[in-house]
Amino acid sequence: MEQVKDKLKSIGMMQSTIKTYCSIIKGFITFTNSRIITNELVNEYLDFLMLKRNYSARSRNLVGKILKFYCREFKGFEPIIKKAKENKPIPKICWDNDFTQVLSVTPNIKHKLCLLLMRYSGLRRWEVIRIMKHHVLQDGKLFVKSGKGDKDRYTIIPEQIYELLQNYIKILPVDNPYIFQGQNSKYYNKRTPQAILKNAFIKLGWHRIRWFGCHALRHAFVVWALDNKIGDYDQVSKWVGHSVRQTTQIYTQCRKIDYSEAVEKCKTISIIT
Repeated sequence: MEQVKDKLKSIGMMQSTIKTYCSIIKGFITFTNSRIITNELVNEYLDFLMLKRNYSARSRNLVGKILKFYCREFKGFEPIIKKAKENKPIPKICWDNDFTQVLSVTPNIKHKLCLLLMRYSGLRRWEVIRIMKHHVLQDGKLFVKSGKGDKDRYTIIPEQIYELLQNYIKILPVDNPYIFQGQNSKYYNKRTPQAILKNAFIKLGWHRIRWFGCHALRHAFVVWALDNKIGDYDQVSKWVGHSVRQTTQIYTQCRKIDYSEAVEKCKTISIIT
């Protein structure tokens, strides 16, 4: 497994991705029980995951992708795997009313800023915790260091949040460069942003079916930026760190402005009933 880790490191994979790859490959090796790895055995394992372990099509396809990598790099062949048809749910969005309620039960300014940056700068939860003081730039830009794929990028900070950040930074210890400083570490644990949300949901008494993850804040940023014409698709794609515009478009299936404009136009059109 060390060879796998070294290979993944050499191609620039993040530590969390390496952990996922190794976990899946270990599971597959255990399943093979010393049998010779063949195309048929790989597909047998994928069927086992779907039928016996109740894997979703998306999870099964991820395993297939990783096993293709493993076989190609270490077994000398690339298995032929038929991709399972995935369900494509509409992305969850943290709408204004819900976000207002979440903020109302989040009095801690550090927690509130963490949520605000995810929703109004489009940061991932592990990106927001690693923001440093000097990443907040005077021209209203925020520098995001080593985002997904180890890519640097810039995004925006609305003026109201920029002012809150500057005032908060002034009271932080000067010897720690991070904004979201942990009690026993230089910065927050990667689970802390989701824990802040969960705590708010409990305070609000929301049923679990209504809960959402940190990524719903990021989705909301895309919709907010486009609906308010703060940026076009290409600009917003760069701000959230998408390599292709199509990924950003997935987030925008719930744009309110699209539907409201369509409803208004329908009022002016004759409908046969």
